[in-house]
Amino acid sequence: MTGNKQSPRFDADNWVTVARLAVAASTVLSAVTVAILLMVDPPAQCPNWYIRNGPESLWTLLVFWTAPMIVMGCVIAIRWNSAARREAEASGRKVRTLFFGHVTPPAVPVTYILINICLMLSVVSQLPLILLVTNCTDWLRP
Repeated sequence: MTGNKQSPRFDADNWVTVARLAVAASTVLSAVTVAILLMVDPPAQCPNWYIRNGPESLWTLLVFWTAPMIVMGCVIAIRWNSAARREAEASGRKVRTLFFGHVTPPAVPVTYILINICLMLSVVSQLPLILLVTNCTDWLRP
């Protein structure tokens, strides 16, 4: 009898697909934001793409806020099993034994944590686009 040495797969859930789609959508939205900043002249409300009454440029936010989040989300989405396995092993080392040497499992499954990380990174990384729409356009003003 041969033992199954294959490591478990952590990406069989439909929520993993949702997390991957969220990361892909945020990547596309970030590319659209870059295209807008490159191809459209800045409006009077945001000269040189600086937010009104703010010291930061939308370019600075894209480089130092959005890009790291997009990269982290893409790494997790592409290397899902590796990231989940690494996190499971790390949380397995942190668990303590309770009574008579029984090991307590982690309180929250690893995939649940990674799904929430991907979804939050996808939403929060779109801050420059939100600022672009709310501060640099007249669409939302009466």
